[in-house]
Amino acid sequence: MESLRGLSSSPASAYDELVTGQKSIRYHWQGILSVIRALPGGLGERVESARRQLDESGATVNLLDDRAAARWTFDPLPLVIAPDEWSRIESGLIQRARLLDKVLADIYGPQQLLKEHLLPPMLVHANRHFLRPAQVTDGAEPQRHLCHYAVDLVRLSDGRWHVLADHTELPAGAGYALEMRRVLARSLPEAFRSIPVRHLRPFFDRWHESLRSVAPANVSQPNMALLTPGSLSATYFEHVYLSRVLGIPLVEGGDMVARDGQVSIKTLAGLRPVHVLLRRLDSSFADPLEMRADSALGVTGLVEATRSGRIALANALGSGVVETPAMMPFLERVSERLLGEPLELPSLDVWWLGEPSALSFALANLDLMIVRPCLGQDREPIIVGMLEPAERQALVDRIRAQPGQFVAQYPMTPSLTPKWDGQSLVPSAVVLRAYVVADHDTYHVLPGGLAREPDGDTALRSLARLHGTLKDVWVLAEDAADVQLPPMRRFHQLAVERSSADLQSRVADNLFWLGRYIERLDNDARLLRTTAARVAQGAVGPRDAVELRLLGRLLDQANLMDHTSALAPPESALFQQGLAAVAADDRGLATVLDGIQRLTATMRDRFSIDMTTAAGPEMIEVRKRLLAARGNLDPLLAALDEIVRFVATLSGLAQENMTRGTGWRFLDLGRRLERGLHILNAALAPFSISPIDWDASMRLALELCDSTITYRTRYLGQLQPAPVLDLVILDDANPRGLVFQLRAIKGHLDYLARASGVTVAAPPDSLEADLESVVRQFGGDEQAWRHEGLALALLRDVTSDAEQHLDKLSEAITRAYFSHVPAAQAVGSSGGD
Repeated sequence: MESLRGLSSSPASAYDELVTGQKSIRYHWQGILSVIRALPGGLGERVESARRQLDESGATVNLLDDRAAARWTFDPLPLVIAPDEWSRIESGLIQRARLLDKVLADIYGPQQLLKEHLLPPMLVHANRHFLRPAQVTDGAEPQRHLCHYAVDLVRLSDGRWHVLADHTELPAGAGYALEMRRVLARSLPEAFRSIPVRHLRPFFDRWHESLRSVAPANVSQPNMALLTPGSLSATYFEHVYLSRVLGIPLVEGGDMVARDGQVSIKTLAGLRPVHVLLRRLDSSFADPLEMRADSALGVTGLVEATRSGRIALANALGSGVVETPAMMPFLERVSERLLGEPLELPSLDVWWLGEPSALSFALANLDLMIVRPCLGQDREPIIVGMLEPAERQALVDRIRAQPGQFVAQYPMTPSLTPKWDGQSLVPSAVVLRAYVVADHDTYHVLPGGLAREPDGDTALRSLARLHGTLKDVWVLAEDAADVQLPPMRRFHQLAVERSSADLQSRVADNLFWLGRYIERLDNDARLLRTTAARVAQGAVGPRDAVELRLLGRLLDQANLMDHTSALAPPESALFQQGLAAVAADDRGLATVLDGIQRLTATMRDRFSIDMTTAAGPEMIEVRKRLLAARGNLDPLLAALDEIVRFVATLSGLAQENMTRGTGWRFLDLGRRLERGLHILNAALAPFSISPIDWDASMRLALELCDSTITYRTRYLGQLQPAPVLDLVILDDANPRGLVFQLRAIKGHLDYLARASGVTVAAPPDSLEADLESVVRQFGGDEQAWRHEGLALALLRDVTSDAEQHLDKLSEAITRAYFSHVPAAQAVGSSGGD
């Protein structure tokens, strides 16, 4: 087993998690190593399976990044911790959480610690996380300031765990830990069958109950939500994930409003009060009225609502004030004062340079130390021994000018744990992040967490971010009796309701436009595929030339090809080069893909796991294939086929998996409206150009409406205008026909009117009658409709009228449901007589 580790390369001062001083494997590691040795296909295959699952879930990548660059990588070897050792860690974490909660209550309350000189006032008043509006001078005090908490731990050479950093403002990572455990359990099931690893899920059940417990006292059935800054957040995946695991909706600041001391979510049916917010938004951005005035992420009036006691925040605003490493040297005395007991988990030795003695000591030993800013935004460490003489002098000058803004400490060497490098196990430094959640009068610790390999030259770098190499943490159980069951939940009578008008207006808007973008992507891909298939055949015949001229005009109109190339002769190199360039061109197709990528990333909390996979990683792969097809028609055709199948997959999942509530209605409403416009602007547009090209127009109309097989079956290949137009316009059984879209739109608007009480008028019934009338014109004598031009003029007028109705309908939906403004009225007009 020694071959598993490069023991000779391990620093002599580093504690080895795997191997004892006598070079024997520690007992709690023997189970996982035995499983790895017995794997029939080796560990590499399992690693790739786990990484693929994490990528598909969107955990490791930012879906708004076109390059899909991974933020962190996954190591399959967990950090294994023995039961007795975890018991000591657990006790220390609970004590530290209790202590920091009391410190926060004092800082934002009576400030006795400052009066008794147990904390220097500068660590509070000069701290960027200290928010004066959050001080409790009147109004309600939070039941608990610290509802959840994360702490970074390192084990030093003496074998003891020390606190590296406290995370009290936005403690991230618990959701990633649960997702990593899920993936590892699927990829390495043999280990979980043979090794008694403690479960993580009960912790999240307790977390849900913890949120309920901090609700205002007079609320028996609190409405809860998770407040996120939005999809651009680096940890947005976790926000979505926690929303699902905890069973609470995900909201943004723009979804809410504060009125008369009550915070409510803006829904289609009106305002819905919320009583508890799990906060994932930095405190300083929470309320532009009393915090940062430039914030567009918070809720105006949120601070006043917390004072009124009608909403609870977890964590309370300003909780980050105790994160500063400058607080660590004082916590031992504070613990004796507030808890009457010494700290069980020691902090790293840190000197706050605001004390004259600490400043003198640090300056005398500066070349051996690491210096960190401690009260401002920047907390990145400065390794003094690596500085040039001029840089060192500049640092000394900064320290002497503002000593209270810095802390100093000696470098530390974290313990070593095995890591998979793709071929074998190698030693790697490790930092453990543990998680704590309030549990009635005490706290409960997640029996596991996240372990990470420190990036760069010190474990102190980038403490606030989750990146680099992450791994699961396994806490072993003594026996089956050590397994913890979820807490018993008390059920309250809850009225059964089927209304789904509680959908946020922002979400409804996004779903509506997602439906439009998905349909537009399908329409554009079909139009391009129809054109590319004809060009790829080689020599362009007379019939194809006519159709390609019509298609070129449509591509120009849809901004899918540049004007010059689209109107060039179909057999020319210019036309074919312009078509081949659409994959790499910044035109309509790229814009649509951008829109879908942005919206799907924003609304992951509204999708099932299958839809999230299709709308996330699969979407990225589709885009990569399209970009790889640049300049070549054959790969372009394959990529367009892939896009059509991708849209079909996404549409099928939405059709079968989404409840037929307001969310699905807006998604499908967007699709039906966009498809109707496509029929009018693309499928029927060639008919209005010239009757000479009508054979080509009919073939294109059937192909673009995916109705060729139906027509051939019904009419046995006899191509005539009246039956073609009947199929693509009037047939209400054809899901790609115009009337089908108009009736579906009317059904959705009727439903939304009943659900929300807001009525938007559908296109008038007379429009369908006009369409029937114009189609009948083509059922008469051919001479009449081909040469006299009456039928053609009627078709142009009616399709133009239908297009105007659909355009106005889109504007009306936006005013009524998304922006909530009345229809525009001309100056001087009157709504009355």
